[in-house]
Amino acid sequence: MKTRILFYFIFIASSALAQSFSDEKTSAINFVKRVYASSPFEGVKKLEGESGNYYAVSVTLINIPKDSVLSVVPKAQSKAQLSAEQGFAEPCVKFEMIDRLEKGNQNTYLFLCTTLEEFITDIIKKKSIDGARIISAPANKYIVSTITLENAKYTTPEMRDKAAFMKAKQLVNTLVNGSTITSDQIIRTDENDIRTEITITEIVKEHAIGFIQGLELLFAKEIIQNKTTYVYYSNI
Repeated sequence: MKTRILFYFIFIASSALAQSFSDEKTSAINFVKRVYASSPFEGVKKLEGESGNYYAVSVTLINIPKDSVLSVVPKAQSKAQLSAEQGFAEPCVKFEMIDRLEKGNQNTYLFLCTTLEEFITDIIKKKSIDGARIISAPANKYIVSTITLENAKYTTPEMRDKAAFMKAKQLVNTLVNGSTITSDQIIRTDENDIRTEITITEIVKEHAIGFIQGLELLFAKEIIQNKTTYVYYSNI
């Protein structure tokens, strides 16, 4: 009797957790599947839903043995990423298979994709990840540099943008090339007849063993109040 009660409790707890975790994702999956059912497509498709945009990829493989339709999912996933790179304007780093449709000797695998921007934004909302990191996708790798700057420390957005880019290069260079970039703050006081003004100037000096090609701005937005988060990325 105790075993049955314990099993029942675990089942209820697991069901509640799964439901609370997957409500939003389930809604997105159902939406993509409905769109595909009404208008099948091969390759990539950007779908506009009520809660935002969804990125979907369908991949068709032929002559798959009956006992291998699930074991070839990684192959379909890699093919989906290649299609996504060619078809979407921004990188996708997470591919979740949401459906498989069999017709004759063909198996179509339908994937819901998470863009690099969505992926990074979700992580930042949970935990600060300033620094350079490598994000591995099924068929590609990206190096991502994340910098969060306080808006009040910079007199203009242009100064903040320039500082962010130099810091992003510093982080990526240190990770990839073993180079260093030193940052020094110079405080200069300019006196006049009215008051003493304090000017803080940030000097960024670069000493790089190598350099990073193709470092692009993914986004710059205020995820944390009064701070701007910059994310740069490059294929590696």
